[in-house]
Formats: sequence, C-alpha cells, structure tokens
Amino acid sequence: MGYSNEIKEKALNLVKAGVPVTDICKDLDIKNRGTVHNWVKKSKDNTVNTSSIENIKKQIATLSKRAPTEANSRKLAMLTKSLDRLEKKSKKLDRQKKAQQNIVHSEEVEALKTKMLQDDYGLYKYQKEFLKDNSRFRVWLKSRQIGATYGCSGECLIEAMSGMDQLILSASETQALKWNEEIHKHAEKLGIALSGSSNEIKVPSGATIYIFANNFRTIQGFSGSVWMDEFAWYLNPKRIWEAFIPSITSVKAGETKARITILSTPFEQDSLFHKLCLDTKKYYMFSRHKTTIYDAVKDGLDVDVQVLRDLFDEDSWATMYECQFVDDDSSFFPISLIKTCVKDYMYYTPSRSNILWSGYDVGRVKDLSVLSVLDKVEGRYALAIQDVYEKATFEAQKTIIKDHMNVYLKSNMRLDMTGIGRDLAETMENKYPNRAEGVYFTASSKEMMVLNLKKMFEDKLITIPNDPTLIADIHAIKRKAGQKRMLYDADRNSHGHADRFWSLTLAAKKLDFLDREDAESSSGGAIIL
Repeated sequence: MGYSNEIKEKALNLVKAGVPVTDICKDLDIKNRGTVHNWVKKSKDNTVNTSSIENIKKQIATLSKRAPTEANSRKLAMLTKSLDRLEKKSKKLDRQKKAQQNIVHSEEVEALKTKMLQDDYGLYKYQKEFLKDNSRFRVWLKSRQIGATYGCSGECLIEAMSGMDQLILSASETQALKWNEEIHKHAEKLGIALSGSSNEIKVPSGATIYIFANNFRTIQGFSGSVWMDEFAWYLNPKRIWEAFIPSITSVKAGETKARITILSTPFEQDSLFHKLCLDTKKYYMFSRHKTTIYDAVKDGLDVDVQVLRDLFDEDSWATMYECQFVDDDSSFFPISLIKTCVKDYMYYTPSRSNILWSGYDVGRVKDLSVLSVLDKVEGRYALAIQDVYEKATFEAQKTIIKDHMNVYLKSNMRLDMTGIGRDLAETMENKYPNRAEGVYFTASSKEMMVLNLKKMFEDKLITIPNDPTLIADIHAIKRKAGQKRMLYDADRNSHGHADRFWSLTLAAKKLDFLDREDAESSSGGAIIL
C-alpha cells in the first residue's frame, strides 16, 4: 500500500519526537509497523520540519474542541507530548547549526591556547600541565586557593571558541559567580568579546557557556562539554553523574569532541569523587591530576603556607590543602548528618526587622574572628551571615559588632569572653544590655553548646549553605574523654580550632533545644553554665 509524502513526513517527525511506532501507525492509519521502520532506516535527515510542528498544533486545536472521549484524550496527550519533544529538538538543532556556522578556525583557537600557555600570561606550571592534558575525561584532586578555577575557566572559554557549548556546574552559587568573573578576565586578556548574562555567556563562535550551581535538572537535555567544580561537595552527585553522561555522547564541534572535567577538593571517603580519583580499574577512562598546596608553592604560588595553616584545625587543613579525604569515624558530626541540613543557597542579608540570633567567636593572631547570624525561615534557623575576619584588631572587631547590632535592632548576640574576648564581651554587654551576653568557654559550656547544635541538626531545625569550609569545620569536631567529663573540640595543636563552628554554636545557644536531663545523662556530669 502506498502512502503520501505528507504521511511519511508526519510519521518521521513523530518518531523523532519519541512517539512509539505503534501509536504512530494507529494515529496515521498505517497498516504495517515495518513500513515506518523502513522509512526511518532510509531517512538520513536529522532536522525537524516546521510544517509538521504546525500540523500537530492544528490537530491539537481540533481535538481540543471535540468531546473529551477516552480516545480523544489519549490522542491529545500523545500529540501534546510529541509537540513538546519536536519543539525542543528543533531548538537544539538550530543551536548546533548556528554553532557549526560560526566555528572559529581551528588555527585561531590553537593560537589562543598557545597564548595562555606562554610564561607572560601568568599561569603556574601545574595549571599549564592540566591545560595541556587533552584527554576527553579528566579529574583533578586539588588544594583550595591554587587558582584551579582561573586556569580551567580560560580553557573553557577557548573550547567554547571552537563552537562547543560548555556547561559549568558549581557546588554553590558563590562559586558559580566566581567562574563568570574568571572567564571575563580571560576574555579581556585574549581580546574576546562576550555577551549574554551571568548564567549564559555568549562567545563569538556562536557557542554558549552555561554556569549554574549543581542541579541534575540543569544538565538534562544539554549537549556539549561539562565542567564540574567542587564535585565532592555536591548535594546530589550520583544523580548529576547519571544526567551528564548523555550530554557528551557523540557530540562534536568541528574536530573537537565534548569532554568532562571534574575538579574538587576532597571530602568524604567512598564517595563518587573518591572513587573517580582512586578506582583506576572502573574509571580507567579518566586521566588524573593531584595538586596539594605544597605542590603549588613549589611551582611558584606565592602564599605563606605557615600563616595559612594557622587558620585551620588539623583535619580541615588536611582536607582543604593536603588533598586528604576525611575520616568520618571520629567526628561527632557525621557527614551524613551535616548533609541533611545543607541547602543550596548563598549567604544573604536578612531583613532589618527580623529577630536574629548571632554569635561572635573572638580571634586575634592565630585564630579567626567569626560572626554568625541565624534567621528563622519557614520553621528552620537558616545561617544567613557568616563573616570571617583574619587578624582584625580589637578596635576593628568592636566596630564590626556595633555595626551589626545598630543595623539589626532585633539581633541578640552571644560573644566568646574567654581570655582575649573578655574586654570585648563586657564592652558589648554594657552597650547593648539584654541583647549582648558574654559566654565563658569551659568544658561544660562547650559541651552544652555542641549538644544543642547537634540536636538542631538531628531535628532538622537548622539550615546551612553548601560552604565547604564551614562543613569541614563542623565535621572536625571530635568527642573525647576528659578527666571529669567528655570534651568536644577540633584537633587544634598550634593551629586553628574550628572558629566558624564555635561562632555558630554561640549563635544557636540562646535557642536552646536541648533536653537537659538527656544531656546530663549523656555527659556523665552536672550541667554548669
């Protein structure tokens, strides 16, 4: 039996839209499914005919006016789904076609990369070594603050100049904005004119660089190269992993194939990132790079390691700068518990009229000074502000606290008044009576604050942003047996002692969700605050 070209065209477009062949045959009155399969086999056309899209729209309009029978409803649902798929595919093909038409000549792209690798461009040896790796699958286990984002953002821009769309997924909105800033720095140095928005950067080749905080829904339907920044700290790494594999399958722009680049500081053992770094058998396709802070300094990074190290406890330093995956067994705040209260949001400025709970941990030389502020949002206490000050003078710290208390008239604050903090705490108690309160850090008071914060985590009463440094501080807290009671602290030695964590416990102290009898029983001693 012969069929018109119009029927054949409709059938092929419905196949492209993902409609089952059985439904197509029934809808278009095609007697044999093999006929449609033969048309598909012979057809090499991958475009979407706009007339077929219009035809489906007309069919939908006609069916919508008819009585809502079961058959009509089923057919209407099928056509609506087909129309959505066809329109998405049409837009995708148009983008690819536009990119192919605007691809910058490969020699020009190579010249841009050569310029980046020159000594006067400013990249360090370890950055250049990573950029020279042309592997399709790469993973970089790295220290913080070594310029990995800067180096990779330049390579991402150059790859986009070849006509390949790029997708950058970051662990947080803050880091996503950092990528945008770094890409524009490279564009200025390389003389590349950019347009678009902070989340969608358009390059002269016609390609687009998409920048988002991690979300598996973001990546679905994308075709191009994928950059995954701070992958170990994603809230849903497995779902994102499953979503991005199809995005690079058989995708090319000229001679360039889509690639996957994963870079991160380490986090928990036995995570997907941990396996990508170490399981060379299962993930054999990945080339691997590792750069500790010591490696970076050896290659010319200008940073005083000792000064930097003094700002962190032992565990956080090992994770953030020595590329060591964390051991969950000894932590009083397991990773699984912390993750239940981590949400993907940025620190923010609360309303001045809100009631706030604030905590201030005092530091001067080796320790950080940290201001943490909790804001009640939808029944939870969200960490809205966590400002960190390094080596701030006491006068500067007084100004910081006064500014906060004068702006937020309903903010009440707990301040560390142990040792060097006593004068600061007493000053604020006198200036802001009934709003500011000093807290001595003793074994018993620290225990109660730690137990209170842990209960807030267990009861899902607190929300914190996806901030790797804060999470590492919280995870660093250990419970150890003392002479008279249990002790809670990070492994300090001569370095920091989880200042962000203690600031947060101070902020949460007045909320006091702790069951005193249970706490006394678990601590094995009397409660003395």
